[in-house]
Amino acid sequence: MHVRKALVSDAEVISRVAISTFPMACPSATPVIELNRYIDENLTTSCFIATISSTNHEVRVLEDHGEVLGFSVIKFKPGHLDNKLADDMPELQRCYVAKLAHGSGAAQHLLTLTLAQFSEIRLTVNDKNRRAISFYRRNGFTVVGETNFRCGDDIHRDLVMVRIDVDRGLYANKSC
Repeated sequence: MHVRKALVSDAEVISRVAISTFPMACPSATPVIELNRYIDENLTTSCFIATISSTNHEVRVLEDHGEVLGFSVIKFKPGHLDNKLADDMPELQRCYVAKLAHGSGAAQHLLTLTLAQFSEIRLTVNDKNRRAISFYRRNGFTVVGETNFRCGDDIHRDLVMVRIDVDRGLYANKSC
């Protein structure tokens, strides 16, 4: 397995991975119509072409023998969450790995290489997605607040998590 910068030509396969995995990141009670609305507005090939082409994003793909198994998206200047511990940090917006690769170490490999260049970063994760929350905690993320996530017309509660390199003294510079 290796991780590389995404190309515009990867947008279609990234979209397929996103469409197949996004519902797993949402509460099971999320109405299908709202999942589909979110997918149609945010996870299409054209959406990923725009994201890959954006200078405010970095998209990486995880490949194994030429097959894309997952991808990550970093947004360098995301919007504010009204959380002093998380605002003004780059954001890991997506880190998705195809279900067939779950449990293989693929997600860990992708996350490790995606985050290697960042001394501080934030993410949001659905508060009911215990598997993802546990994964991010094992990788040094801490819950610092919460926010809302709109999935179509369905409003979800997300946890705001940050990872800060305490060895570099960055945590001490953030104030509540």
